[in-house]
Parts: sequence; C-alpha cells; structure tokens
Amino acid sequence: MIGRIEETLLSRREFLAGLGIGGIGGAGAVLGLTQGGEGFQSLATLAGGATLPTPTRYYLPAVDGFDNGLIVPFDVKFTEGVGELFVNLNGIEVRHDLQLALREARETATRLTGGSLANMATHVTFDSPSSGVFALRGKSWEAGLTVAFVASLRQRALSQETLITGIVNDDGALLPVGGIETKARAARAIGARELIVSASKPTDVAVQGLQIVEAPSISEALDRIL
Repeated sequence: MIGRIEETLLSRREFLAGLGIGGIGGAGAVLGLTQGGEGFQSLATLAGGATLPTPTRYYLPAVDGFDNGLIVPFDVKFTEGVGELFVNLNGIEVRHDLQLALREARETATRLTGGSLANMATHVTFDSPSSGVFALRGKSWEAGLTVAFVASLRQRALSQETLITGIVNDDGALLPVGGIETKARAARAIGARELIVSASKPTDVAVQGLQIVEAPSISEALDRIL
C-alpha cells in the first residue's frame, strides 16, 4: 500500500518537477547535484538588505539497501541567488524521488510560512555515510526536509530530540512510509525522544525510550517540533 502511494505521488508530480529541474548540472538547472567537499558561505544579508534564512541542521531517519536503520544528518544554508537549489550528496546515491522530495519540501515550506526563496540560492549538504556509497529512497525524507526549510524561514533552531519520517501531499497531509521500527531504533540510538509518523496508518511499533507520535499533517508536526 505504501509503495503504491509513493508511486502515485511520483507519477503525479514528476512532470511539473521536471520543468524546473532541467539537466542535472546543466546550464539553467534549478537543482544541481555536487560531489565536492567544499563548504558553502552563508551571507548575513542579500545585496538588497533582506536577511537570509537561518542555516539549519537536522536529521533524517533512513533505511539503507541492507535494511539497516541509520540517521542521515544534513545542513541547509543560503546565499544570494535566483532560486537555485544545490545539493552536495557526499556519497549518497541520488534517485529521482530525492530530487522531488527536495523541491517539494522547499515549495511546501514557502507556502506554509508565506516566505520566498526566489532571490537566494539554497544549499543542502548531506553528511558522508560511514558505510560508504549506498542508495536510499529519498521520498520519505520529504517531511524532514520540509521541517528544516520551515525552521530556516522562521529563524528557529532544531535538535535531534524529535525526528520525523513521511511524505507530504499537496494538501499538507502526512502520508505513511515504511521501515518505521527500523527508523525508530536508529533514532533512539542517537538520543531522539520522539519520532513523528503519519496518523493515517496507525502503528504498533514500540521502542524503549522513544515515543512514536502520530500526526495527520505537516502543520501539526511542525507545531510539535518547533
């Protein structure tokens, strides 16, 4: 059922997303993917005097190709630009669903906050995995990416105490994804106290020391996290 939900969302959105992405790394591409290790400079203000969103660090529960749970930290920073989205993968094998998750998370965040990223460039950097190169399905990261973008736009800090996994649909509903128990154990291992999941698919997962919180929408999840 979860797989069908993800496939439906992908097929419904990929045409519109494709209009903006263009060729990866090509001229005029909105989303660029890089493998380099250089950091991104975060300016205090844009040339016109507008304050940039706060640089943000957050953590994404994931399951790798061997069904092992792990947490992938990432940073979001901003520089002067014209709406570009740059991604430093650091050994993570990109898939089209991760591209969509990044774009849609940024769009959802601006819609929820009333902000705009049109006059700046967004830089997302994933920490290098200790296990080397591996492939991850990125669609379940959409909720966590959205949280990070909203926190940046609202100038709020995030911690690793409350994490989230799920897909966000066009209406802001939080949709279910798989691997909840595996992700929950990985979250607890780094000290998280809560893992927010979709309320549309109740779960009986129990991990000692970690509370599983069911939320129907990304807005309610944000109220709890921020």
